[in-house]
Amino acid sequence: MVQVGVLVVGVSEEETATIEKSLKSAELWFVSTEVEAVACLEEHPSIRIALLDFPSKITLLQKLTQYPIQCIVISHSDTVEEEREAFALGASDYLRRPYSPELLRIRIGLLADSLMGEEENVLFDSLLWQAPIGIAVYSGPDAAHMEMVKANAILLEIMGRTKEELMTIDWKLLTHPEDLEKELVKYAQFSNHEISGYEIEKRFIKPDGSLVWVNMTVSRLYVNQPEAEDYLGIIKDITEQKELEASLRERERIIHSYFSQLPGMAYRCAFDEHWTMQFVSSGCEWLTGYLPEELVDNKVIAFNEVITPLHRKKVREEWKSIINGETPFIQEYEIITKDGDKKWVFDTGRGILDGQGEIVAIEGMLFDISERKRHELVLNYYHNHDEWTDLPNRRFLVSFLEREQKKQGNALLAVNLTAVHALSVAHGFLYSRNLVKQVAMKLQALSDSEHVLFSSYEYQLIFFIKEPADSTTLLSFGRMVSKKVASLLREERVGWGIGLIELSEAPVEEILTNLLVASEQALSDFDTGHEVCVFDEAMQQAMRRRTTIERELAELIKNPSSSSFYLQFQPIWDVKTQTISGFEALSRMKSPSLGSVSPTEFIEIAEKAKLIVPLGKIIINNALQFLSLVEKEGFSSVGVSINISAIQLMNKDFLPSLMKAVEHHRVDTENITLEVTESVFISKFQDVNDLFFLLQQLGMSIAIDDFGTGYSTLSRERELNVNCLKIDKAFIDKLEVLQEKEAITAEIISLAHKLGHTVIAEGVEFENQYNYLKKYQCDKIQGFLFSKPLDISDALVLLKQTNRT
Repeated sequence: MVQVGVLVVGVSEEETATIEKSLKSAELWFVSTEVEAVACLEEHPSIRIALLDFPSKITLLQKLTQYPIQCIVISHSDTVEEEREAFALGASDYLRRPYSPELLRIRIGLLADSLMGEEENVLFDSLLWQAPIGIAVYSGPDAAHMEMVKANAILLEIMGRTKEELMTIDWKLLTHPEDLEKELVKYAQFSNHEISGYEIEKRFIKPDGSLVWVNMTVSRLYVNQPEAEDYLGIIKDITEQKELEASLRERERIIHSYFSQLPGMAYRCAFDEHWTMQFVSSGCEWLTGYLPEELVDNKVIAFNEVITPLHRKKVREEWKSIINGETPFIQEYEIITKDGDKKWVFDTGRGILDGQGEIVAIEGMLFDISERKRHELVLNYYHNHDEWTDLPNRRFLVSFLEREQKKQGNALLAVNLTAVHALSVAHGFLYSRNLVKQVAMKLQALSDSEHVLFSSYEYQLIFFIKEPADSTTLLSFGRMVSKKVASLLREERVGWGIGLIELSEAPVEEILTNLLVASEQALSDFDTGHEVCVFDEAMQQAMRRRTTIERELAELIKNPSSSSFYLQFQPIWDVKTQTISGFEALSRMKSPSLGSVSPTEFIEIAEKAKLIVPLGKIIINNALQFLSLVEKEGFSSVGVSINISAIQLMNKDFLPSLMKAVEHHRVDTENITLEVTESVFISKFQDVNDLFFLLQQLGMSIAIDDFGTGYSTLSRERELNVNCLKIDKAFIDKLEVLQEKEAITAEIISLAHKLGHTVIAEGVEFENQYNYLKKYQCDKIQGFLFSKPLDISDALVLLKQTNRT
C-alpha cells in the first residue's frame, strides 16, 4: 500500500481505536470539526485520504472536492439513496458500520494505491473508471476468502446489481450452473499459482433471472507481487455478440430451409445483353408467371425485359462491377410479371469462370420480397410522418426544403401551440394532444398544391406556401389560419402565435429557427391582438443582438475579471441618522460590440440562457469584495444589498456557494442583505420562506424589492421571513403628481412598520418626495436625490465624507 496521510473527521473514541488498529502503518490525524479539518489539510499536504462521518460531515465532503484528496464516508445507514448521495457529492468510497478492521485496511490500501495514478501510474485509475468495460478488484487474506473491493460503473451495469450486492453475494452463485464447473477448474489452478490468470466466456445471472454473456479475464492485481491475494477482473459484455452468433446460426438454418423448401427461382444465364436463361427452376412460374421454357433461350421473353426499365441499367452496372466472379451479386430490384403486376425480388448470384478466368455464366437465386418492401414503405411513411396528426413531420419538411423548395418566392407559416401544453396539467396529456390533432384537421382544409401542412414539433404546425402573390396575400392567409385555430382554442382560453417568413438561401435550420422566433413573438403579443408576426430585419437584428449578448455573457463567466462586466454601488441613506447605512450592488455590462447594455436586458437573457446562476456567483463575489473593503475602512455597520433572482434562489448550490464567498472575503453576514422580487413566492412558497429563515439565522437580512408591483404577498405577509420592504419607484413617482391625501405610499410604510419591517423607498429624485417620506417615517431612501450609482472608489470616498463628518 502506498504510504499516504489519512485524515479522520468526526468519529467516536471507540471507532478511533478501531481505525488506529486497522491502519497501524499509516500516518493518521484525528479531528472533530470542519474548521480543524481544513486547517489540518493546509498544514499537512501529505494528507491524501479523508475518512468522514456521514451525513454529519456532508458540508465538509462538498468542501473537500477543492483539495487533491480522496474521501471515504462512513455511515450507519443501509439505504442505497444515501450511498448515491455521498458519491454524487464527491465521495470516492462508502463504508457501512459495522465494518471489520481488515475491510477498512483493504479499502484504504486500494485507495492509496490508486493515488499512484496522480504520481506514478495514471493507467490504473484511468482503466478502472474510464474504460468501456467492466472492471472489478478483489482482495482477501487468501483465495477462499476473497471480497470485491472495487467495481466501476460499467461492471454494475453489466451485472445489473449494486456494488453492495456484488460484495455480499458469492460470485459462484451468480454464475450459470452450466458454466461453473469449467470455471472452477481454472480458478483452482489460478488460486494455486499454477497459472498466472485465465480467460473464460461465461454467463452471469442478473437479478431478474435474465442472463448476460461475458468474456472475463482474471489476473493478479500486482504482477510484481505474485504472493498478494489481490485479483483484477476485466469483464466485457458479449451478449450482443452471442445473440448475433445465434442469430447467424439460425439464419443459416433458415436460408438452407428457404432454398430447399420455399418458392423461389434458381437460374443459370449467359452474361449477355439479354440475360439469356439457360436454366430456370419450377419456381419461375410462381415468381414471374412465365413457364420455365418460356424464359429459356428467350423463347417468349428475355429476362432483361422482365426487369422493370427503371432498374435494368442499375442491375447491369452492378454485375459489371463484380465481373471477376469472386464477389457474389446481391441486389434488390423490381420485375414485371406475365400478368403485368410488379414484384420486388432479391437476387443473389455468382459468376461462373472458365479455366482462363473468363466469366461464362451466372448462377443464382431469385426470391420474392414484395411483402418486405411493402413493410419498408410503411416504416418509411411513419419515419417521415407524425403518428398523431398523420402529417409530414419535421424530418420530411427539412428534406423537402433542402431538396427543391428552399428558394426565394416561397414562404413558411408556423402555428405555435405551445400554450396548449398547459392544458395537460388540468386535463391530461391526451387532452392537449387531441386538441392539437383537431387543430391539424381544421387546418388541413386549407391544404392544397400551393399550401402544404407539416407537423414540426409536438405543439407546432408549419405550412409551406408556394409563391404567394405578395405580402398582403401572405398575411391574409395567416389571418385565415388564425381564424381556424381560434374556432377551437378560444373556448380553451389559451393563446397561439402565427409566424411568417419568406424563404431565402440561408440554411434550412436557420430559417426554421427564425420562423420559431416569429411565432414565439406572435404568441407573446397574443393578448394585444397581434397573433400574426412576420420575421423581418428588425427581428433578425434583435436576434443577433440577443445572441451577441448571450455569447459575451458566456465569455465573461469564463473570465470573471473581464472589464466588460462590473458593479456600481448606489448609497442607501438612513433618514434618521442622516448617514449612509449601506449600498445596493447594481450590475453593469459594457459590450465590446454593442456598448452599454441595460441590466434589464442582459439579466433576462442570462436567465433564459441558463447563465444566471454562474453570473450570480460573480455578482455575489464582487459585491462581497466591496463589502470587505468597506469593513476594512472601519465601517463595520455599513452593509451591501445584492439582487438575487428566483432561479438562483432555487438552485441547490446557492447557499453553499454564498457561504463559501462569505468565508473567502471574511465579511460579517449581518451586513449582507439579499434583495428578491415578490415573484419568488409564486411557487414553492414554503421552500422559499424556509430558506429565508435559514439565511436570517446565519445573520443576513431579506428585502422584498419593487414591493407592490408584482405578485401580491399581503395575504401571507405575516408569515414571510423578511426584514425589509423596498417601495417601488412607481409609488414614489406618483408623489409628484398626486395630492398628499391621494397617495397610498404612507399606508404602505405604516403597514410595513406594523409588520415589523424596515422600509426603503427607491427612486427618490425630488425634495418634496423626500419630505413626504420623512414625514411618514420612511426608514431609508435610495435615489438620485442623494446619489447616483457609483464606482467602487467614488463610493468609498462618499462614504468617508458622509459618515465621518
